[in-house]
Amino acid sequence: MERRQVYDIPVPRLEVTEHQAAIYCCGYCRATTTATFPDGVNAHVQYGKRIRAAAVYCNVQQLIPEDRVCQLLRDLFGATSLCAASVTNWVNGTARTLGGVVEHILARLNEGGVRHLDETGLRVDGKLHWLHSISDLAFTHYRISAKRGAVPSFLTGGTIVHDHWKSYYAHMSGVDAHALCGAHHLRELKAIEEIEKEPWACAMSVLLNSANQLKCAAQGRGETELPTSVHHGILTKYMAILTEGLAFHERQDPLARRTGARGRKARRPGHNLLVRLRDYRDDVLRFLTDFTVPFTNNQAEWDLRMMKLRMKISGTFRTLEGAQVFADIRSVISTVRKHGGNILETLTLSPQQIIARL
Repeated sequence: MERRQVYDIPVPRLEVTEHQAAIYCCGYCRATTTATFPDGVNAHVQYGKRIRAAAVYCNVQQLIPEDRVCQLLRDLFGATSLCAASVTNWVNGTARTLGGVVEHILARLNEGGVRHLDETGLRVDGKLHWLHSISDLAFTHYRISAKRGAVPSFLTGGTIVHDHWKSYYAHMSGVDAHALCGAHHLRELKAIEEIEKEPWACAMSVLLNSANQLKCAAQGRGETELPTSVHHGILTKYMAILTEGLAFHERQDPLARRTGARGRKARRPGHNLLVRLRDYRDDVLRFLTDFTVPFTNNQAEWDLRMMKLRMKISGTFRTLEGAQVFADIRSVISTVRKHGGNILETLTLSPQQIIARL
């Protein structure tokens, strides 16, 4: 016997479930009593929670615009009466339902540990707004603000990893420590090496990469810290490179100033980076003294990537409320994804069931 197998999906179709409520009339007083319908069955004819979850999933997770979501569900399941307004209402309703889950996520992120912070610009009603993200390996929270400097100052304890945006230092005194993204430093060092031709930049780049490799090797051996001699050697080389770089800039001619210009004298990009690496040395090298802190802020970059893709597809949000609705649902989706959950199934669950799985 020769066998061949073909895997395929069944012909898609909507499944209709009819609910009947019995009505009884009292033979004595003639009053009628009607049985109750299940929760969520509110209209004579309506779409069920699974197709509503599918519409929200297509719109928020797969970033398909509302009118194309309607076309997709019509073609796949024969949902001929579905319109874009219904999809919008379902998305808004889902955001309201998931409000408690979003609050739970934010509370878990405020328990301490290592949190990654980042922000990116987006257009809301034609005006520039900012998307702020807080994330770790298990949870993600997005928030829309009209100001870039409106950082999550409510966070307390633990360590925050970021790209040295000054507002993080100015308004987040409640955290225990800061850590600066090494990937940002490497990109700046590469530009200074290739464009400005400053010799110290290559040495600093090699040192930071080597230090990260030593840390990763130690973690692979199950160690929780570097040997004192190794850490001291890295710190000594770090300070020597800074001294060399600062001396290099001391020998350079000062930059020309505009007539009447005020404030401190302008510095070259390499000089500014050297001052930052010197003044924030402990935060730059936090990944060496605390092995729970990564070398980069890539976690925040990854969590912002899909949000940036949404902006590229649609370009803008019409209202601030719509932008925050999208951010709230994406907070839950990103968190559930990190826990290995099924997004489409999650959108059919109650908030209590979702929280129990996180």
